[in-house]
Amino acid sequence: MIMDAELSRARFERDLMPFRSNPAEYQHSGILLASVGYASIVVELDWYQQAKKLLLKVLANDWDYRPPMGWWIDCHDTPLLNGIPNGGGFQIASHPHGENRAWFCFPGWREFHDHQSHQLPSWAFLRSTYRLMKLIVQLKADLNKPGVSLHAI
Repeated sequence: MIMDAELSRARFERDLMPFRSNPAEYQHSGILLASVGYASIVVELDWYQQAKKLLLKVLANDWDYRPPMGWWIDCHDTPLLNGIPNGGGFQIASHPHGENRAWFCFPGWREFHDHQSHQLPSWAFLRSTYRLMKLIVQLKADLNKPGVSLHAI
């Protein structure tokens, strides 16, 4: 696939504009931007069901030619495997790419779309539907749905 790095960067920045133009609205809904630098974002999400906050790292390299990856991290940017959500699409084991981190089995996230059973419709067809901030807002909503439990070793 031929990709234009500058176009990818411009689309990444475009997708962050809603957050940058109105961070208070996102913070009020339980989403706090902790850091951003092309092509990664770290946001803090309120997990109301467990009365805790989680740091979510989103890696959007090749945005928006490929979906972003996301996983839970600690304050030192180390992937978390304990004290994280499990169930309802939140995965804690058997990362599809062999990584030692949690992953998300939700439309719009790379691991979901890389799976052979989720190839149709293609990411190229869906990408205009799944903007970065929309994915993060949806993930926070999914985090707080019934059936999502705390994975504690």
